[in-house]
Amino acid sequence: MRLMKKLYSTILPIVMILCLAMLSSCSGSSDETENGGTDDGILRITADKTAIQADGVEKVTFTVKLGTKDVSEESTMNLILVKESGEEKLDYGVRAFSTSVPGTYVFKARYYEGKAMFSENEVTVQVAPVSGGTSYYHKLLGMQFTSVGCQACPALSTTLKAIQEEQPGRLAVASFHMDFGGMTDPMSTAATNSYRTNILGNFSGLPRLFYNLRKGTKEMISIKSQIEEELQKELSNYPASCGVAIESVYNASDRTVTITAKLTSNVTNTYRCLIYLVEDGIKYFQTNGGNDYTHNNVVRAVVSTSLNGDRFNGEVNAGVESTMQRSYQLEPGWNVDNMRVIVSMLTTLDGGKTYTCNNVNECKLGESADYLYNE
Repeated sequence: MRLMKKLYSTILPIVMILCLAMLSSCSGSSDETENGGTDDGILRITADKTAIQADGVEKVTFTVKLGTKDVSEESTMNLILVKESGEEKLDYGVRAFSTSVPGTYVFKARYYEGKAMFSENEVTVQVAPVSGGTSYYHKLLGMQFTSVGCQACPALSTTLKAIQEEQPGRLAVASFHMDFGGMTDPMSTAATNSYRTNILGNFSGLPRLFYNLRKGTKEMISIKSQIEEELQKELSNYPASCGVAIESVYNASDRTVTITAKLTSNVTNTYRCLIYLVEDGIKYFQTNGGNDYTHNNVVRAVVSTSLNGDRFNGEVNAGVESTMQRSYQLEPGWNVDNMRVIVSMLTTLDGGKTYTCNNVNECKLGESADYLYNE
């Protein structure tokens, strides 16, 4: 009996210690992460840096976590830029930010998992100005989406023509036609639907206008004051860091145009070159415009192999001219005398998720255009 009591008094403390250790281990596995963090289900945002240069190249990369789960690249996560004028949502899955405009930028994050959640904190990024560099004239690419079956589309064309007359040389318009309203549009191209569904937000209504391949925060339809306001915002918020020049040579024997796109830049950056062929003065029916309506700026072809442009080999070095050459054979029936070449240079401000037009230039087919500079 004494032996049993002795064993009991010896074993009991050991058993109690083991139980306490197991409880502690279980508690840690449910409330703590493997690296010691707390899985509390709260959304938080952090950044790899909080100060960059306003060169459009240096970027901030954000990390967004729901508790211990990294949701930075989830399709239901998006960053929100907090402004005095209101919040601006970045595209889903975008976790990088660059800009050419100095200032203070405040970000928070949103994540959807059964319900919308917002980060409990914000990240402030200071963007410092960059001195020096060439002052390139900034010309915008205006992407108009239209159709012969669209009743409201002539109004947008009239508005764009008025803006071009009032601000000559500021806006290069490329008009993308599509089937609409139960009518087949003979000027439609496959590129139109690809832009609409894959790049510009899968919109359905017409007419629509976009600047510089950017989705924007407002649906521009035909209101002149709104279109002018957004034009000025584009110029202010996204200044040009590069210049664009064009040489085009037309061979009448085989109806082939050879285009040499030229680029110079204030900063060493990755650029993509996007080339359109457009035609003016096409007479064809237009709903709410009559049987002999004049269609201008009609995109006949995207010469580049990608709708996001073709990438220059390697980085483009600051102050060094880079060139890209492309050829295209014109279709029968296209009026060479009424055609133009539009060349846009694209960059990314979100780490390569999207590409937008940094600057653009244009010329008559078979002619050339030099670099444009501010006076």
